[in-house]
Amino acid sequence: MIDNQKKTIALIEKMKAHLPIPMVPTIKVYNMIHEKGVEIPKTHRFQIEKVHYLGDEGGICCGISVPAGSEAAFVTSLTHLRIKPGHLLFKEIKRYQTRRINKLARQHQ
Repeated sequence: MIDNQKKTIALIEKMKAHLPIPMVPTIKVYNMIHEKGVEIPKTHRFQIEKVHYLGDEGGICCGISVPAGSEAAFVTSLTHLRIKPGHLLFKEIKRYQTRRINKLARQHQ
């Protein structure tokens, strides 16, 4: 089992209570958005707008903001997002990300 179900559901509930959550996408997510033809102005502030759980296999996924006027919607794993260090849930989210990434890496060895 990758995720601790109780802790993961508790984190999701906390995240939902604090939406939207400011974040920075990894270069992989940024490139995915750009490849879909969505222009991202330098002033765009990315945010997590929705949070869902895809079970142990998929983990926590997030619906993220895109620039106004775009009809595209983007959902990605929480492990591909970087929460701003000053956010109330930063440490808890970072712990989840680190644990999940480490467990996934061990499974693929």
